[in-house]
Amino acid sequence: MPNDPAQLFDQEDPGRALWNPAAQTADEETLGRLRADGLAGQWARVWDRPIAYYRDKYAAAGFGPGTVPDLDDIPVTTKADLRADEALHPPFGTHRTVGVDDAVRIGRSTGTTGGRPVYVMMGRRDLQAAIELQSRAVWACGVRPGDRFAHSWPHGLYVSSGTSAFWYVKTGALELPLGPPDSPETAEDHVRLWEEFRPRGLMVTGSQLETYVEAAGRIGVDLAEVLGGATVVLFDLVYQFEGPRRRVEERFGFRIRNMSGAADIPGFGCADCDHHRGVHAPADHAVIQVCDPGTGRSLPAGERGHLVVSTFGMNAFFLRYDLEDIAVLESGPCPCGQTGQRFRVLGRAADQVRVAGRSVLPVDVQLALDPHGAPEFRLLGAGDPGRDRLELRLECADAGDAARFTEILAADLGVPVTVEPVEPGTFPRSSFKPRRVG
Repeated sequence: MPNDPAQLFDQEDPGRALWNPAAQTADEETLGRLRADGLAGQWARVWDRPIAYYRDKYAAAGFGPGTVPDLDDIPVTTKADLRADEALHPPFGTHRTVGVDDAVRIGRSTGTTGGRPVYVMMGRRDLQAAIELQSRAVWACGVRPGDRFAHSWPHGLYVSSGTSAFWYVKTGALELPLGPPDSPETAEDHVRLWEEFRPRGLMVTGSQLETYVEAAGRIGVDLAEVLGGATVVLFDLVYQFEGPRRRVEERFGFRIRNMSGAADIPGFGCADCDHHRGVHAPADHAVIQVCDPGTGRSLPAGERGHLVVSTFGMNAFFLRYDLEDIAVLESGPCPCGQTGQRFRVLGRAADQVRVAGRSVLPVDVQLALDPHGAPEFRLLGAGDPGRDRLELRLECADAGDAARFTEILAADLGVPVTVEPVEPGTFPRSSFKPRRVG
């Protein structure tokens, strides 16, 4: 640890557009070598260490040490698989490469997608990777040394709360870690703090933003004046799309950044750029696939499938890890100059409803409703193998409004729709991540 606190900060060219230009704009030949060497190293770890869970899994599929199989031939692993391994070998399973005695940081997922929360144990290389990759994301927001960055993420064992200070210090930004606005009084306190500190970057969910709008109204603060010109990482999938994003940017005078990631993969938070052509994956640490959930095989750009991630250069081990997010790969170069892969996450596989042979996600409904006031709703039938019509409960004035929204949704989604009207304000607003199913 340096004696001079200033040495903690990155001092090189604070005006540069990218945090790590050499890594983020590397040519395809360089990235190809990194991928090949990285995946070969991961495959060798399975057998040389060995990692019991993966060794047994891959041996059962007919593989052994030596030549790395084609990625599509390697079986995927899901969070449910890892939970099952931990149930058989409590408390932490046989799949881990970082144990309690090796970890320098520990975190835990929220468990909001079902099942026992997953512990994330980070070794030194994991922490180094997390600092590097998250510094890229903070830098992508336009936050520079001396700026303030506020966020409303949970405290305690939530994954980012134990590590975020590292990358804010590294980038020279003052972190304002507020926690979720879980009461009216807390939300009002956060708004007052924004008014005092004037953050140039902010990270909230869509549900949290509406909570803050209500709080600002109660205490007479003009959020557009406070946040005008700032960059807001707004976690709600609908803001990846031009119409909803423009509507909110114009309402508040800030610019939106989208970000996707996975709490259980160290540092895996991928941000988009000014051109909003999907989030940029860290090609020097990860290989991204979008795969058919039935076959596990790669799909071409633009087709919906499961987001499957393989990482390298870390203590943690992820090879063909199926996040069970529905995503699409983007194609073509990005005008910002970053190379490597780009993707968009569209929702959780568990939240999709199959109607008349088509998969419908909450974001599809949001996009259809957005030009018509973006009322809140709950999608029914998530996880069902198949339905003959889409059913949802929708906050609207009366049966006449429900009939109008039924027509709008049926025309936009191309499936039969039934809308049950409920009073505006019926659905509780989440203080963190909203779920629009059930």
